[in-house]
Amino acid sequence: MEFDLGAGALPPLRPAAQDADEGDGGAQEVAPPKKIEDAEIEMYKEQDRYLPIANVGRIMKKCLPDTTKVSKDAKECVQECTSEFISFITSEAAERCAVEKRKTINGEDILFAMATLGFEMYAEVMKVYLSKYREHQRSTGKRAQKRAAKEAAAAAAAPPDEGQEYDDEGEGYGESEGEME
Repeated sequence: MEFDLGAGALPPLRPAAQDADEGDGGAQEVAPPKKIEDAEIEMYKEQDRYLPIANVGRIMKKCLPDTTKVSKDAKECVQECTSEFISFITSEAAERCAVEKRKTINGEDILFAMATLGFEMYAEVMKVYLSKYREHQRSTGKRAQKRAAKEAAAAAAAPPDEGQEYDDEGEGYGESEGEME
């Protein structure tokens, strides 16, 4: 069986299962796929592009007095603006990565994009935030937990320091001068 696949046409679909009582071996007719309307395409694109409106509303409410109400229109407006801003910055960062033949966008790429696009003032604040965030990740992440476990195991295996004072059960409760971190 041959199909003419010219001009991007696909071969006809085969039914997943033939009827058991169908003895002639003929194929069932398959209904043509339902055409997706433009409104549905736009809806899916919009859903994928925007931040979740509940999260946007929650962030907006955190910045306002408790008695303030935020309308749905205001939430949608901020949702569109923030999503557009993020797309704008990210596309510039992605362009830099493409030029440098990298596939991963990192924090420095975002900072560079913000400075390039005229958001230097925000880039400086974000640089401080990124530094603090990375420090926090180093101290609380999985690597930090493994490092702490290794240090605890090494401390348990090592002989006690001469400058360390111990109580009756052998627990250390003081450090001599100069040994504090």
